[in-house]
Amino acid sequence: MSGAHPPRPVSEGASSTPGPAHEDLLRRAREDRLLINRVDEWLVDLVRPWLGRRVLEVGCGWGNLALQLAPSAERWQAIDVDPESIARLAALHLGSGLAAARIDICDPAVLALRDQGFDTVLSLNVLEHIERDQVALVNMRALLRPGGSLILVVPAHRWLYGSMDAAIGHLRRYTRRSMAELLAAAGLTPVRLQYVNAIGALGWLVAGRVLHCEAPSPSLLRRFNALVPPLRWIESKISPPFGISLLVIAQ
Repeated sequence: MSGAHPPRPVSEGASSTPGPAHEDLLRRAREDRLLINRVDEWLVDLVRPWLGRRVLEVGCGWGNLALQLAPSAERWQAIDVDPESIARLAALHLGSGLAAARIDICDPAVLALRDQGFDTVLSLNVLEHIERDQVALVNMRALLRPGGSLILVVPAHRWLYGSMDAAIGHLRRYTRRSMAELLAAAGLTPVRLQYVNAIGALGWLVAGRVLHCEAPSPSLLRRFNALVPPLRWIESKISPPFGISLLVIAQ
């Protein structure tokens, strides 16, 4: 883990309350995410082959993933600790197969969902916000039926941790090795641990570790969004040794 001491947000497994400044930055990060929709499309295409028919999404946020993936699922159960996120997702009206509930993945009460027979647990850019990430993974495993798949996307590399991570409540970033150890301790076997978006990692390094920005500018995000198609093509041919994110598939 980085030597920095980031704030601990109200999130699954967190125990302290963020101030207004942190809440504003987190909201801005969610809004700015809409400016890099091609990155989300990239991640969706990476995880889609591993999705089953009955999906639990941990940390649904504003519904970016559910909007693209839930209509093709038989059952899509989304959970989050943020009431606004649950309300936004419910307002999308994505069909009778979707349900949203305010539940903490680290709370033992979440195991009541086990009878839904999930063949997939999906969580993108959430685990890094959870103080007790090991507990979260144990519960995710418990909610999977035998042979099911866990799909995660998390921030990669401890050396990338900087001011932007701290501003939006990242408690840590992960490596292939640290993630493999966490999965093993939770009784999960990694199938794929893949770094994604190498150019994005370099931009994050400069903005967060050199310039000490709290958030990238909207104009920069729009320019990066335009570069995503060729970057996707390159990484489909050559797997990079580093990236801004780590894609995790485990069973």
